[in-house]
Amino acid sequence: MEIEDGEFVVFVGPSGCGKSTTLRMIAGLEDISAGDLYIGDRFVNDVEPKDRDIAMVFQNYALYPHMTAGENIAFGLRMR
Repeated sequence: MEIEDGEFVVFVGPSGCGKSTTLRMIAGLEDISAGDLYIGDRFVNDVEPKDRDIAMVFQNYALYPHMTAGENIAFGLRMR
């Protein structure tokens, strides 16, 4: 699959068909068992998630309950 700059892509399908797994592989949160993943011209199969400059918004809340809303939002930015 190739996604061009400026393209808007939607993954649609039934539960268990691989939508979330695909996104997790792009973000580096899931190991890639076959094939090559490039972000731009950069081969990223073995690049750490923090070094990919990719963000994900999860379906379920992934908040730290001891932090305020602002602190939760800023947390990812501070990690960079």
